[in-house]
Amino acid sequence: MQSEARESRSRDGERNLSGVWGAERGPGEDAAQSGSVARMSIRAAVEADRDRIARICLLTGRRGGDATGVFGDDTALADVYATPYLEGPGGFCLVWDVDGEPHGYVLGTSDTVAFQRWFVEDWWTRVGPRHLGRSADDVGLHDAAADPARMLGPAVDEYPAHLHIDLLPDQQGQGAGRRLIEAACAHLSDAGVAGVHLVAERANEGAQAFYPRVGFEAVAEDDGSVTWARRLP
Repeated sequence: MQSEARESRSRDGERNLSGVWGAERGPGEDAAQSGSVARMSIRAAVEADRDRIARICLLTGRRGGDATGVFGDDTALADVYATPYLEGPGGFCLVWDVDGEPHGYVLGTSDTVAFQRWFVEDWWTRVGPRHLGRSADDVGLHDAAADPARMLGPAVDEYPAHLHIDLLPDQQGQGAGRRLIEAACAHLSDAGVAGVHLVAERANEGAQAFYPRVGFEAVAEDDGSVTWARRLP
């Protein structure tokens, strides 16, 4: 996949990828047989995308792989790491759209401190009671969600925004991740944010290899994770 796909804006303000991305065929399709083209673009999420975003979070929630069945409640993961960004302060979500349906996303907040406060004091008090702790993994997830300092790591002062990015397997390794990161960084830069960070599990080797390639540097680490950060113009 070429890396110099051109970005343009449609009349409604949506970020569209033209050139090679606009002409990209869906995985496994044969042009001579199908004559169809998978249309790919980056656009802002809408309310109708909510269930699909939650589903992508689950299907990529175990070190980039399927987390179905890892927790006793399969819906809890998205309510910690995905859907709150559709509502919280400074929140945003850009989806990787393939033929009108999200196949990935980048989401986050421009203000981690305000978002953390809202998450614990508002969001989780409303949403948390829906999720029953059926396993030790559930309890660990719920305890982390209720922690008022969970998002307030060592990078938050210098890099006040944070994000999460997930792509379904059929879109990985084709440049979509890079395009999503650049779109998110452009969005945050336009909002006047000085820097952005994210935390990736050390065991997720793909993520650890990816972030240096898109301009992030490791700024903190512990036994289980690495915090990556990028300054914004």
